[in-house]
Amino acid sequence: MPHTQPAIPANKNYLGDLVTYWLLVRSALWNSFDRVWVQICGRLPRRAEGPLICYMNHPSWWDGYMAAVINREVLRQRFAGYLMMEEFQLRIYRFMTWSGAFSVDRHNPREAARSVEYISQVLRQRPDQAFYIFPQGEITPNDRRPLTTYPGVAHVVRRVGAATLCPITLRYEFRSEQRPEAFIRFGPCHRATAPVNVAALTEEVNARLTASADALRDAIIADDMGSFGLLLHGRPGTDRFFDPLFGLLTGQRREPKS
Repeated sequence: MPHTQPAIPANKNYLGDLVTYWLLVRSALWNSFDRVWVQICGRLPRRAEGPLICYMNHPSWWDGYMAAVINREVLRQRFAGYLMMEEFQLRIYRFMTWSGAFSVDRHNPREAARSVEYISQVLRQRPDQAFYIFPQGEITPNDRRPLTTYPGVAHVVRRVGAATLCPITLRYEFRSEQRPEAFIRFGPCHRATAPVNVAALTEEVNARLTASADALRDAIIADDMGSFGLLLHGRPGTDRFFDPLFGLLTGQRREPKS
């Protein structure tokens, strides 16, 4: 256990993580979204290439849940996931520590530094550890530009020495269904090694995250679903019930939706 700890350290354990994921995350997504899609750019990272730092955009409240989905459904738990979460939120949702969440107080430089040092020590222990971070620091409208990021990723890499980095962008859209659909763009991964120039790496993270968010937006606008895979199904909307009934009564078959 690292010596330097934030106000609320992670309390990661298998059973708590399992219960939190299935009873909280998956049930909420099933009730709230029609489908969750993923677009994987490049190949998935291997355990030996860790530790892994996934830096994500932050367009909504759902993003922390999506980090859990990515770790379990995309990466298939090949990495033990940790997530930096605002202290005031984690005090409310303290059970999230079971899944690897730990606190950060961005308004207190000393406490923020303790959180950075904490996760750096965790990542140095074993290569099969993953850290999910929202470098924007707060929920920000998806298409606001320029995208602003804080240097937390670079500070962690500087302390760890070397890591595989992965930009992940999220988007939530209403398309042809009653409920919204969630879209995840994963990768491509890149490598960061010592010595680390904090300013240069922060600029690179910003550029890669912006490019990923723009690419995800453009693919959805173009309705280009060929590169997406269906990750999760949600609860069927009203149309999923009435469309087959309509076809049965009228003899007309409606085209399936992508």
